[in-house]
Amino acid sequence: MKIIKPAKLNIGDTIGIVASSLPVLPSHLDQFERGKKLIEEMGFKLKEGKTIGQKRWWMAGFAEEVAADLNAMFADPEVKAIIAHTGGYSAISVIEHLDYELIAKNPKPFIGMSDMTIYHLAILAKTAMVGFHMDDLSYGFGRDIKEGMENWPKLNQELFLKFLTKSKAPGIIKPIAEWEEWKKGRAEGRLMGGILERISTLAGTKYFPTEDLWNGSILFWEEIGRDLSEMYQYLHQLKNMGIFDRINGMLIGKIKYQKPLRQTTRGEIIEPTLEEMVLDILKDYKFPIMSNLDFGHFTVNIPMPLGIKVSFDTGKKELNFLESAVI
Repeated sequence: MKIIKPAKLNIGDTIGIVASSLPVLPSHLDQFERGKKLIEEMGFKLKEGKTIGQKRWWMAGFAEEVAADLNAMFADPEVKAIIAHTGGYSAISVIEHLDYELIAKNPKPFIGMSDMTIYHLAILAKTAMVGFHMDDLSYGFGRDIKEGMENWPKLNQELFLKFLTKSKAPGIIKPIAEWEEWKKGRAEGRLMGGILERISTLAGTKYFPTEDLWNGSILFWEEIGRDLSEMYQYLHQLKNMGIFDRINGMLIGKIKYQKPLRQTTRGEIIEPTLEEMVLDILKDYKFPIMSNLDFGHFTVNIPMPLGIKVSFDTGKKELNFLESAVI
């Protein structure tokens, strides 16, 4: 399948904002406005979608309304890219209402992470368009800046401009944190992934990428708020689907707020480390694994565009983007 890349952004372009999962809640307002300011500082204009200000349960309206807002953003010639307000829980109900033919005819960067994993994978599966797993508006660009994070807003802007306004390959991206070698080696392939639990949620549906997209790919994943037994099940699901037979390598990002098993608080079960568990599940596979990369929740996100070729070397702790995500 030939991957479709959207056109690069130019300073002065308009970026649409959508509440494609969680609504903009009162507790989000400060972050929402900070995120807008940081993007406007780079010279871009912003246009809010109809989902901004809407609320139904944990969604910004009915699934059909959220899909209509996304479809309208893709159709709008003024809007050159779309950024999600934040993640959430409802993308799985929206994807059946998207107009994939419209999206394929109007490729644009769709930016976000977490629950946006479902959109990225579904759109890639249905249209072959690159999906931009990277910082969203409110919890990425608009995050609260605490001690030790003072340079994060600048890093956000630099990475955004590097990946979205330039049609040349980003090349080698240096670690921000300490990356870890879990299984030695070098691999090359197309990026596929997102947050692990949403990859699992989509698996088995008609919106999950087909085998040809997984063949020779690099699986990247991160997680938040789950215990080891849950990640154990998600990974075994992918194993039993044959995904690990197809990939060339694995990149693991940040694992945040990992919950203990209830039995461990009583001392009845001794948990392995995450590394021990992952290596046990993957003991029969030879592909290299690098962990603690700079993508996921509550970190500066190195953009991980789905469908784009990268290489990595665990010995050098090196991630090299071999092609651009935009044209």
